[in-house]
Amino acid sequence: MDEKSGYGQFCPLAMAAEFLCTRWTVLVLRELLLGSVTFNDISRGVSRMSRTLLSKRLKELERRGLITKSIMPNKRDTCYQLTTAGQSLSSVVFGMADWSQEWLHIEPALKNISVDHLLWSLRRSASYHPDLPKKFTVHIYFPEQPESKQNGWLIFDEGKVDLCIIDHGFDVDVQIEVSAETLTRVFMGWQAFEDAKMLGELKLKGPKKYIRNANLWLGHSRLAKIKKQPLELRVS
Repeated sequence: MDEKSGYGQFCPLAMAAEFLCTRWTVLVLRELLLGSVTFNDISRGVSRMSRTLLSKRLKELERRGLITKSIMPNKRDTCYQLTTAGQSLSSVVFGMADWSQEWLHIEPALKNISVDHLLWSLRRSASYHPDLPKKFTVHIYFPEQPESKQNGWLIFDEGKVDLCIIDHGFDVDVQIEVSAETLTRVFMGWQAFEDAKMLGELKLKGPKKYIRNANLWLGHSRLAKIKKQPLELRVS
């Protein structure tokens, strides 16, 4: 941070805010705290951030001692890992998320949803369920989105879940047809999975033995358990 653009205060909060509150920095830290270690994976979690700016922010975090950079065993990818100081920001980053889930209105955010981020978040939350076969594929279809953003596939394989946005001719076990807004509401706990199904806003096609537990294997945000404050108390 340039001295002339800083707050000029000795307050520790001001000093921390000088770099933590620069655009995208907290979200990059969120991705690192959630386990992303490669540049591409971090980028997928902040899909609307330019790769040039992401590279700049990672260099800043490394310079400040919050992350380290090393070459992965395949010698092609760079690995970014949080230092002890970086890990200690967990309570700060997730504390902000917890406060937002409880106190902020949600409607403005739902008007500008990044489908890429939604799918990446689902990939994190999805988990293997005993009723599923070892190899299991879910096709998520967003009919209201532009053609390039309409499809995503969650690939369950030997207990791991991966995400694909290109159709490789998968044998699909379950298809979910839903708007990005509805799926976001369900994922965040703002609308019950069963309510969305009953209203016809979330449609599932596939064997009943897989569909009956779809809310379990699809998962939710860790924030879904936090109840929002009454409407009249929330802030915008």
